[in-house]
Amino acid sequence: MAEITLQQKIKIACIEADISLTELGSKMGMSQASISKRVKTGKFTQEELETMAKIMGCKYESAFVFPNGNRIG
Repeated sequence: MAEITLQQKIKIACIEADISLTELGSKMGMSQASISKRVKTGKFTQEELETMAKIMGCKYESAFVFPNGNRIG
């Protein structure tokens, strides 16, 4: 099964958090056009992703996960 993209993850998280992408962008200090473009390209820093998560009331985790179950990060 293919992994979902960062764009898809953000959109699904917004639905789960009951927040629009425009509202998320506004709370991050971005215009609607800016957040839309950034989501489309997936260009966010780890800090920005963590800020998004905080706004949505969840947490963002990034890690290297190996087939044997080892997790780094």
